[in-house]
Amino acid sequence: MTEIVLPLSRPERVRRIMQTERYRWGLASVLLAMLAAVRAAVPTERDHYWSAQAGLEVLNGTPLARSDTWSWSAEGMWYPNSPAWNVVLGLGWQSLGFWGLFLVAFLSMSALFGVALLGARLAGARALPTLLVFIPILLGASASLSARATVVVQAFVLAAAIFAWWWGGIANRLNSVAAIAVVGAVGFGVSFAGNWVHLSFMLMAAAIAVMWAVAWWLSPGLNALRRIALTLAGTTGLFLGCILSPYGVELTLERSRVVSEICQGIIIEWTSVFRAAEFGDFRWIPVAVVAACIALGSGMWAFRSLRRHGRSDARIRLLVPLAIFAVPMTLIGFGALRFLGIGMLAILPVAAAATTALVDVVHERQGAGGILARPKLVEYASGRFWVTVMTGIAIVLAPLAAFGASKGSKTPEAVLGELLPRDCSLFSDAGAAGPVILTRPDVKVWIDGRADFYGRQHLIESVRIFSAIDPVPEEADCVLLPLWDGLGHVIPLALSLDRDPVWDRIATLDGYALWVRP
Repeated sequence: MTEIVLPLSRPERVRRIMQTERYRWGLASVLLAMLAAVRAAVPTERDHYWSAQAGLEVLNGTPLARSDTWSWSAEGMWYPNSPAWNVVLGLGWQSLGFWGLFLVAFLSMSALFGVALLGARLAGARALPTLLVFIPILLGASASLSARATVVVQAFVLAAAIFAWWWGGIANRLNSVAAIAVVGAVGFGVSFAGNWVHLSFMLMAAAIAVMWAVAWWLSPGLNALRRIALTLAGTTGLFLGCILSPYGVELTLERSRVVSEICQGIIIEWTSVFRAAEFGDFRWIPVAVVAACIALGSGMWAFRSLRRHGRSDARIRLLVPLAIFAVPMTLIGFGALRFLGIGMLAILPVAAAATTALVDVVHERQGAGGILARPKLVEYASGRFWVTVMTGIAIVLAPLAAFGASKGSKTPEAVLGELLPRDCSLFSDAGAAGPVILTRPDVKVWIDGRADFYGRQHLIESVRIFSAIDPVPEEADCVLLPLWDGLGHVIPLALSLDRDPVWDRIATLDGYALWVRP
């Protein structure tokens, strides 16, 4: 007897599609793309605006290391720390203005999220557990997400770990010379590009060399001689890329040291969690504690998997190297918040795989009965429930994300900057100066985000002026400031300027105000 198969109704087809793993990975990608779009349109920092101006100047023939022309309060030589990235930003601005900067930021963050999702899939994670752990980690690390060169460096680190995983699986099937030569060439290419994108990559190059050595040591198909040869070739390539960095090894390390010494305890990303709390910024304590718990828990799970399965599990040579890199970085982040973001972004694939394993344990125990087998708990732990929830969230957030990204990357400071008197000497915070440098090159600034150029004493003077301890310098004839700090407190200088008859507030927009001398 012939069996008659009735066509599925449209709702049933939709339900079946929603339960496929391909749909779930697509849903995760869409939600992360929304996050990238919002972060690109609402940056927490403004350094990429003056970076774009630096890129434009390079495109016009200005030497890489140059005498400063942007500031009226300091002079001397300046060494850009992200020369290639500056050029990319300059090209974005040259092509589409603020929307060009938005596009560069969106694509760079999307690339990072995409590499992290790929790493999670290769590590054996499923889409929903990946999304559930990615979202809180990325929200905690959101201060690190903007049109920063370090976002690209972070993507390079994850991509390098994935390359080691892949190459460890196929290198034993290739000619020895070819396998070693490719590793050396990849190491050189990644290091050369990374060091030109941002000087901090020189330290990342050393971490990548360690990750590669661990990954190939964990590759069962490689004999000892080939593991050593691959490690030496990769390390050599990475080192050669550092030698051909913009300023060479010695000067690059010196610039990194100078930046760290100048910014410690003043710039938030170079401040410890506890130092930030002393100034009333308590938000970093829970973020750091949760990040440490996720990193340590994921790392312990990765090493437990290594003990349990040994080298037979191909995922190990991706999970363990990333854990070796990410866990120390996260813990170092308690002393300098900059490293907290690096560790959180690097642990993403490991955390996704660990969360997937945890979900599997929950499902096993539900099947075995007990308190976890209660009907409501079974429903709330099911993929069907969460894919419906996440789909609903995506539908609700889509118009909000579109609205958030509708202004491109044009900030209130950029709008108010158009009202500045021609050739005025601007006093502002470092953030507000960025858009002004890009859009009003006739205006000179008191300070911007180049802490290594201005020096520690200049930063301290800025803090004292913002706190209304010291007066605005007499040379300034215009002031552009946010009215509130990041904790919602009114900036004392704004109150002082409003009370001072020497200054007139002529415009206010979205929490920023512009004062000029009458």
